[in-house]
Amino acid sequence: MLLIVRYDDPHRSALRRAALDHVDYGYSDQVLVAILNTLRVMSWQLGMDPDAPQPERVLMPGEKPDGQIDAMSIEEMDARLAQMGLPPMK
Repeated sequence: MLLIVRYDDPHRSALRRAALDHVDYGYSDQVLVAILNTLRVMSWQLGMDPDAPQPERVLMPGEKPDGQIDAMSIEEMDARLAQMGLPPMK
């Protein structure tokens, strides 16, 4: 089951959408956020204000500041799958 979840297409996977609270973002969204973060840092570097704080990263939905994504228990996943009429993972 781990291989199915890990290598499933993120744009079509109901399981992935359920795990991320129905948030669906793809490669182009990730590239745009990376560009936005790069532009924010470049603007900060070229701002010529030595006291200006470095800008915070813009995070993808469901992403924590340290780069980790929230994990859920098997029971919570089973409950979400049941809401969509899908069988449990157990």
